[in-house]
Amino acid sequence: MIHPGHRHPRLRPRLSRRQRTWLYLTAATLLLSGSGWLIAHYLLRPPGSGDVPHPAEVWWLRLHGAAVIGFLVSFGALLPRHVAHGWREGSNRTSGLAMVILVSLLALTGYGLYYAVEDTQRTWIGIAHWSLGLIAAAALALHATLGRLRRASPR
Repeated sequence: MIHPGHRHPRLRPRLSRRQRTWLYLTAATLLLSGSGWLIAHYLLRPPGSGDVPHPAEVWWLRLHGAAVIGFLVSFGALLPRHVAHGWREGSNRTSGLAMVILVSLLALTGYGLYYAVEDTQRTWIGIAHWSLGLIAAAALALHATLGRLRRASPR
């Protein structure tokens, strides 16, 4: 019997262990590969090399591109149950909405980086993309922490 104030376990918006593992693993890989690219691009280029990229940049971008496929699949799998139910229940709405918006903007700016042809556009889209990525990493940690605190608090 379900006691008043307790939700049925199947109806909780909490992620399964497998969903958390894939989401956090792919998100961590995105953060690592994006940070690796930033370091190679901005800190490892020899002075006077001009527009010649550091050799590691392409490898970080390849890893980043592969990780984003897994992340978007993992994130998309959350939409019907976790996100929709959390929204209906009012659970972590602000941080959850921020996550959905950030992931959407990252997908759009990532698309823009892949298809933008002018260097001036690419520069600004790139800065927006990696800035949003760093913010998204912090926002994901905050969202997960708020969820854990909410579950741990007495009802």
